[in-house]
Amino acid sequence: MKIELSDKAVSWFKKELELPEDDKVLQFFVRYGGEFQLKQGFSPAFSVDKKADIEIGYENHFDGLDVVIAEKDLWYFEDSDLFIDVNDGIDEISYTAK
Repeated sequence: MKIELSDKAVSWFKKELELPEDDKVLQFFVRYGGEFQLKQGFSPAFSVDKKADIEIGYENHFDGLDVVIAEKDLWYFEDSDLFIDVNDGIDEISYTAK
């Protein structure tokens, strides 16, 4: 399992979510439904949360941006490498499985 963020995605998250912020992390989690699906019926989502409130199963850092996945959500991400970028045409995050 590997999560990669493009430089554009890192900049987008920092700007849109006002990160980095003390004690806050960008958390990717699994949700029901959605267009991009690593496993049928589920898709990735993200939120900004307090690091202390998360039982972290995966952590990485991108130019000052702390990215985590909770232990309870690893089942969704564990068999895939995920590349996260920005779709310039609509200024939204895009996901690609590798």
